[in-house]
Amino acid sequence: MARAATTRLEPGEHSIDRAEIFPYRDGLAMRWSIRLPSGRLVRPLTQGPTKGKVRARAKAKAAELLAGPGDGTWKGTSDTLAYMEAVTLPMIEGVRLADSTTRRYKLAYELLRGSCGTEKCKHSHSLKGLSLRDAMRPRALTSCLEEIAKLHGAVNAKHAKTVAKKYLAAPLRVDEVIEYNPLIELDLDLSGAKKPAYSRGGRALSGEQYRAAIEYLLAADPEDVENPKRGRWTRAQRVVERAACIDIVLAQATTGLRTSELCMRPIGDCHVDASGTFIVELSPEATKTRTGRPVPVLAPEVSKRLAKRLDAGSPWLFPSPTDPAKVWDPRNRDRKLAALYTELAEKLDIEMFEHERGHSWRTTNNTLLYDVLPEATRTRLFGHTAAVNRQRYTAVTSTEAVVSAAAVLLKK
Repeated sequence: MARAATTRLEPGEHSIDRAEIFPYRDGLAMRWSIRLPSGRLVRPLTQGPTKGKVRARAKAKAAELLAGPGDGTWKGTSDTLAYMEAVTLPMIEGVRLADSTTRRYKLAYELLRGSCGTEKCKHSHSLKGLSLRDAMRPRALTSCLEEIAKLHGAVNAKHAKTVAKKYLAAPLRVDEVIEYNPLIELDLDLSGAKKPAYSRGGRALSGEQYRAAIEYLLAADPEDVENPKRGRWTRAQRVVERAACIDIVLAQATTGLRTSELCMRPIGDCHVDASGTFIVELSPEATKTRTGRPVPVLAPEVSKRLAKRLDAGSPWLFPSPTDPAKVWDPRNRDRKLAALYTELAEKLDIEMFEHERGHSWRTTNNTLLYDVLPEATRTRLFGHTAAVNRQRYTAVTSTEAVVSAAAVLLKK
């Protein structure tokens, strides 16, 4: 296969040799194009640990795609993963979904393919290696989805079923590979699904713990990182990474924002008001409840830190540490945040942070402000109904601790 020119790709040509390789999760990736014999343009994403591996895998995938049906149509004997890469993934990326939904569906897409990024997980019943005809058999689908439930929980299994039904089986009907959608009437036994070790979001810090966490984060030195012994990451990048993690946790601690609501924000959604308070403007599309709202940072010190990010030259409030023009990859970001929470647990002897993450601040803030702000104000601030706030995001602490912590929080 010859390297294509920079103009329109002809059938059988690809852009692998000129496509850009970029950091992706914990390795590298490349988005490239290939035009199939039918004239259809496919844009796969290929990952690998090195540039050489990425290009080699991409060329192997190109050969696999071109070795498919010569007339450009899909058949029951076609490879399922090739079809998912060519059809399912572009459909997920092309549908107008909330950012959080798109990320969940992309994870479900990877789980169906048996690629969860965890070596200890053995996806013996994934769709990998199956033809389209075999993958659409009810028994194969049931085994795949129930295995996902056992390894990754019922919620991920349900997302995987949705992706398989809407973005795999449905287009296969259009392509006349199958006659009916087997996912419509497929029943799953999720009784053996992996149970989360902890129900996150239902515990709150005490006033003393809250103050200790804020003080520790405000004093934390972003330069406190080890010099990398090898790998792609420089010390400067790790400093930027740690500084971002500290600011993210401080922002969540003083706003109660969900991680996705905060970390996927362009700076155009943020401003500082006349009083110096940092404000995050959430559009309806950016929220879980589809209700837009302005969210203020409740601590002046944190407002000042976040305000500096508006002048950092990136379109994102929390950009990728390696490329300020791009948003930080959620999976990589969440791993780094988890390490900071582990640090908080060890340094401050707060056991809760060994298991709780960003969502715990919603419970903490709602609880600390319970006797300080009217319920209507709190529900507006945190983006939930009063009933949900009372049931899931309010923990029992002493009135004295609530008032004391709230006074510190609001600087009264």
